[in-house]
Amino acid sequence: MTATNTDKNNTKENLVNSDSTNDDVNEGSSDDAKPDFAQRLTKIILSLALLYFLWYVIGDRLTPISDQARVRAFVIPMVPQVSGQISNIYVGGDKIVKKDDILFEIDPRDYQFKLEQAKANLELAGQEVGASTASVGAAKARVDKAEADLITKQMNASRIFAMEAKGIVSSADADRTRGTITQAELEVVNAQAAYEEARQKLGKKGSTNPRIISALADLSTAQLNLDRTVIKAPSDGVISYAKVNVGYYAAQGSKIMTFISNQFVWIEAGFRENSLGNLKTGDPVDIVLDSAPGQVFAGEVMTIGFGVSFDQSKPGELPTPEKPQGWMRDPQRFTTIIKFVDEPNRRLLREGGQADVIAYTGDSFIFNALGKIWVRITSFLTYLY
Repeated sequence: MTATNTDKNNTKENLVNSDSTNDDVNEGSSDDAKPDFAQRLTKIILSLALLYFLWYVIGDRLTPISDQARVRAFVIPMVPQVSGQISNIYVGGDKIVKKDDILFEIDPRDYQFKLEQAKANLELAGQEVGASTASVGAAKARVDKAEADLITKQMNASRIFAMEAKGIVSSADADRTRGTITQAELEVVNAQAAYEEARQKLGKKGSTNPRIISALADLSTAQLNLDRTVIKAPSDGVISYAKVNVGYYAAQGSKIMTFISNQFVWIEAGFRENSLGNLKTGDPVDIVLDSAPGQVFAGEVMTIGFGVSFDQSKPGELPTPEKPQGWMRDPQRFTTIIKFVDEPNRRLLREGGQADVIAYTGDSFIFNALGKIWVRITSFLTYLY
């Protein structure tokens, strides 16, 4: 019995030792597997990082990207060209308008009065010119009469002078005749001077007369100012800002509303200076609008900026050097104008709206394909931010 128990105990010990040995082997294998997985994962991450770095460096030259892009349109402040109280408002803020739609009106009564006054002044000017024309006619008649009298007296004087030569008429009578002729000549000169003075006062005849021209100009100005009391939309667009009401005094040149034209909408993108090496006019562009998540719009480079404002010094002052903001300087960006090839719905285009753009400067299949993938991913990410 003792021997049998001993054998059983030995068998159990062997089994326990065998199990512990197997556990040690399994633990060793697990420890060896963990470092292999971590190493592989590290290599994958480093490889991806290297590929991204290469794409960033090379792709930024072949397919430059800009996340600093804005939707732009022509913004026109609606300012009255005449002053007065607003009598009517037809369009409020954030309303779509058509060309020549009336936006608001200024009280026209003062300008209507000035128009009537200008019409009266034109009538008076016409009457004055008419009177001056009559004066010129009368002065011309006096000249003609004086010249006719002179001719008659000269003819009579010639007969008297002939009789004086024959001794029929005395020298005294001949001298009186000479005095009469001299008086007639003076009357002709005076009549001609009066005629010339009347002509100078009249000026040019008809519509070319200075007084008529001045009165017509005043009338045109009065009519123009009256027309300017009605402010209309310059083109199709949107009234985006209007915080006035009837009774508000609109001073000449003051901003009353903001008009945004939708005739032409474009993208202004700021590309880094080191990305412009291959960019050129006509390059195709993909555009992602924050207002249209999941959509990509085709565009084309129109112009590339050649300068930026950076010198803040004033004439006569020394320049102030720029202070570095960190151990790496910020890249300079230049504005690039991009037009839509297929313009999206107008409701998606808002002045100042943000966008992301990528330009394709060459025929590189790999980098263009990577760019297409990037722009698609970005378009869906706009659902989130």
